[in-house]
Formats: sequence, C-alpha cells, structure tokens
Amino acid sequence: MKLGGEKVKYMYGINEVLLNYERNDYSEHVSKSSYKVDCSFGTNPYGRWPQLKILEGLLDHVDLYPHDDSVLLEGICRYFKSIADIMPENIELTCGSIGAVMAVNRMFLRHSKKVIGIAPQFPAVVDDFNIYGSDYEPVHLKKEHNYQFVLKDFLKVLNDTENTYIYIDNPNNPTGQIIPKTEIEEIIKQARVKNSFVVVDEAYGDYMDTEDSAVSLLDKYDNFAIIRTFSKGLGAAGIRLGYVIGSEDFIYLLGKVNTPFANNSISTYIASQIINSGWNGDCRIKINDSKKRILTELSSLKIAFTSVNVPISMLYCENRKVDLCKLMEKTGLKVVSCQGYEGLGINSVRLNLNKNMDMLMKCLKETEQLLGTEYAYS
Repeated sequence: MKLGGEKVKYMYGINEVLLNYERNDYSEHVSKSSYKVDCSFGTNPYGRWPQLKILEGLLDHVDLYPHDDSVLLEGICRYFKSIADIMPENIELTCGSIGAVMAVNRMFLRHSKKVIGIAPQFPAVVDDFNIYGSDYEPVHLKKEHNYQFVLKDFLKVLNDTENTYIYIDNPNNPTGQIIPKTEIEEIIKQARVKNSFVVVDEAYGDYMDTEDSAVSLLDKYDNFAIIRTFSKGLGAAGIRLGYVIGSEDFIYLLGKVNTPFANNSISTYIASQIINSGWNGDCRIKINDSKKRILTELSSLKIAFTSVNVPISMLYCENRKVDLCKLMEKTGLKVVSCQGYEGLGINSVRLNLNKNMDMLMKCLKETEQLLGTEYAYS
C-alpha cells in the first residue's frame, strides 16, 4: 500500500480524508537548497531578547509537571493592561499558536461545519479545517487590489450564513498586512448576529501597536477569542508556547479540550521574562526601516499590500509560470513558496526579513535581474 499515490480506501479505521490528503502547510514548501540569507520561517529577524537569563536550579524541576503559571498569567495581564482589564481566568496557555488553533478548532469543527476565512492565510490551519471535513469557504484577497483585505467582500459572505466558524489571522500570513481593529470589530459584531464565533489569530500581533489588538474588544463581545504566541515578536519560537484570550466561560470550556500540561516549566519561566521585556518594540523600529527598503528599492518584483511593522511580506511576479522560490534559490535566498496558500501559485513567495539587510537586498535585486531571462523558467 502506497500512501499519496494510489487512492487508499481504508486503513484500520483511520480518517479517510487524512490517508489521501496532501498537506499544504508552508513547512512543506520551504526552499531546500543552500542559501546566503534565510528568509523562510517567520521568526524574529533579530533573534531572542539579549537580556534573557536562565535561573540556576531551573532544571531541578524538569522531572515534575508544571504546576504554577501565575507569574506568567499575571505578566500577560500586565502586557494588555493599557487596553483591557483581563484576568488569569481569561487566558489558556497552549503549545504554540498552532496548538491554540487546533484546540479551538476541536471545540467547533465537525464534518460539513461552515468555516469562513481569508485566502491566503496560515495554511496549517486550513489543513486542519479540511481534515475535519469542514465546509471551508475562504474570501479571496484579490490581485487587482494588490491582495488588500476588503471588509465588504468578507461581510457579504458572512451575512449569507448562520452558525459559522470564522478564522482570521491578523496580521495576515503571508502578506504581513494589518486589518484595522474597526474592521475586525465589525466582523465580530455581525458574526454575533449570525450566531457565529470568530477566532482572531494574532500570532504576529506583537509587531502591532497594542491598541490595535482585538483584546481591547473583549469586554464588548463574547463570541470571539484571540490567539497569541511567543514565537514571533518576542523571539522565542523554540519554547513552543502560545495562549488564548477569551471570555471566562469560553476559556473554561477550552480547558476541557486543550492538551493537558500544554506548557512546561522552562518555557513558562522564559515567557515570564520576555512578555514585558519590550523586545518586540525594539525590533519593530528596525523592522520598520528594513521593510521600507523592501518597499522602495524593488522594481519588477511586486509586493502585496503590507504593514511596515510586520517582518513578513508576500512577493510575486506577474508571470504565473515563473517558480519564484526556485529563482530566488539561484541568488542564495531561502524563502517559502506560496503554492501551498489557497489562491496563490508558484509565482509568489513569503519572505521574512533578515538582519543582514544588505545581503538580502543584493539577492532580491539579483532575482529581479533574472526575471524575464531564460533562468526564470529553468
């Protein structure tokens, strides 16, 4: 029996969708060649917080299950204090933001469940929708609008449905655009009328101003939750820790489906240090300058609508036959092909900034020189 080749009808009761499903998560579409500059995974381009320290004796607790999250939970509450009066009861810790999404999906998804999202957006979540057999209907960001989110297009689909599950990543992955909080609120408000629940995945949210987070809406609506992670702006992808913020009732129910002991003592200790370190703000200043170089110094490569505060961008070329990821490999750039994102093809890539901006720009300009030559098709 060969999975992925001949159609498999059954295998000891395993979900048939899974047996024949081709995963589209962008980890499947990362450049595999050698490189000069790594612009693939969406980690903080400037690394970890330089002042991070490990407590002596911390490893003495490795043999124990984590039992006290209070310091971290209180730190998260302080982080959002300027915009919301949240309590530890509003927070559930998870194994990264992907663990958070999968736990929330587990609460809502089932076969034929109506799901609305944006295309393109985080493909690993779309994989989960499809494996559940949900009825996923994304609202496509249009090329003629340079892939900018258009609220009226989204509301048109939303208002035609009832009892829908809505997932929006904000900032958007792969474009790096920030959807205004006023538009997020309009979606949440309309969803409530339609008895629908909204998940706002703010995995890249630490690059936004805190005031732009949907967390500030928590006291107005009970039909949404926010997902956050320590992997991006706070520079700690390796600790695999995320969290969900929602109403107290929602978080109570989420605890019933979340992985038990989703966090660990080491990740919790590190996260407690960095949550209010301000490292994301320090990095955002550098990101802003670097992103402006991408936006102003390129000519033939197109850049989808984006925010200068967010390190990821979607680059594309007009010719849909050009494999842009492979073309960038020739110049030494390691990126993620967008062929796994719904609505996109091989002529687009997701690029994360790198602290070596001079080398990055050199590679991008060399890529532009190759566009339109025979090398663009080889």
